[in-house]
Amino acid sequence: MVPAAGEAVKQHSIREVLAAGWRLFMAGIGEVFPWVLAAELLQFLPFANTGGFLDTDVSLFLKPVYLLKAAVFGALQAFLYAVAVMRLARLADGPQGSIIWPALRATPSVLVGYIAYTLITMLGLGLGVLFFSVGLIMLGPLPGLLVSLIPLAPTVAAGTALAFFIYPAVLEHRGPMGALNESARLARTGWARASLIVSIPALALLAAWLAGNGVELTRSMSETLKQLSSMQADVSTDQLQTLLSGATSQGAEQGFWGWRLLGAIADAIAWWYTLAVCYAEYRDLKSRAEARSH
Repeated sequence: MVPAAGEAVKQHSIREVLAAGWRLFMAGIGEVFPWVLAAELLQFLPFANTGGFLDTDVSLFLKPVYLLKAAVFGALQAFLYAVAVMRLARLADGPQGSIIWPALRATPSVLVGYIAYTLITMLGLGLGVLFFSVGLIMLGPLPGLLVSLIPLAPTVAAGTALAFFIYPAVLEHRGPMGALNESARLARTGWARASLIVSIPALALLAAWLAGNGVELTRSMSETLKQLSSMQADVSTDQLQTLLSGATSQGAEQGFWGWRLLGAIADAIAWWYTLAVCYAEYRDLKSRAEARSH
């Protein structure tokens, strides 16, 4: 709702926005969350591309069949998230017409925005793993964990500009670039505040990622360190690269479906919480931006 001309618009505090997001999160457990859960469980369908950040061979992305399956399942996931956003908006603001057609129309925009968001997240997580590995070998476990936090902060800051793209894509019928630009425009009106709010669900997403990949990561790093301790100091770069990739593969082969399922459920909960909190902030940013334009 656009405030009347001359009407002051109250800026809600960070605590108020987080509280509003939590209320939406709890209220939508039965109506919205199942769509998010379905999106995260797509990876268990037959012929779906499987594998996480640590155990996916980058060369697979050069294969047409792999890319085709990634595009199909990515579009299905984007559609389910678009439906979730439509239902979230209906939950927060009341009935707004049909759901399926707007969700279908928004699917390409959601997919492109999600790819951009994922690339930034993967870059940050990759740097985090790299910093942790170096810190673990040189300084020990706790310093390695602290060092790994260094690249995560700029990752969250960079992701702030994209945090709200899905709402203009779905609710305002904007194309991919228009949705990303609108998200960045809204974020610029209160960058520090938006970053602080987005960082809360970002921590939830990190915890969910660790729930699904922590066992594999710990096993891989443990095996790597054991083999490194038994190798000579003059080991070649090729030998070290072979060792690291071998340890990662071994960790992937020993993975359990139970942990994958746990990770998918944790991801769904974290993404639903993220949608709810970011929608609460999107509404606040949008109302103040529209008030200023009038």
